[in-house]
Amino acid sequence: MIFETFQNMLKNDERIQFTVTRKGEQLAVLVQPVLQGGLDEKASEAIQSLRAALAMPLYVVTNPQALDADFPRSLADYAEMREDGHNDLKDVMSRIKEAGKQAKTEAAKNNQPDEPAEKSRFEDASHQDESDEKPAEIAVTDKSLF
Repeated sequence: MIFETFQNMLKNDERIQFTVTRKGEQLAVLVQPVLQGGLDEKASEAIQSLRAALAMPLYVVTNPQALDADFPRSLADYAEMREDGHNDLKDVMSRIKEAGKQAKTEAAKNNQPDEPAEKSRFEDASHQDESDEKPAEIAVTDKSLF
């Protein structure tokens, strides 16, 4: 049952250090999660708090009889707490990713040039004045300067 709990507690490629130390007539049991990857200094406070919670060890010092009777339940409770932390972290990361997608969408939308409602005749090459198509005829008389 203990090793099934370890398997359920660990995510893929996660590991824990499980240490048992004798202290007189008692045993000290340490279950220490080892988190993968470092934490970015730009990580939000929520992410830092969740990672800190996931890194919290289970530490029990008691006699062997109490460990035999109670340790499996303590480990199961600890595993449940870590699962809740993993779910919370996954939720926060999902919200951050969604916010990033929305920000990119908004930025792309804001960077698009506004389409004019109506093009002017100078922007539309197919629309030209008739005067542009043929040279103007100027009447020359003996009173003109030319």
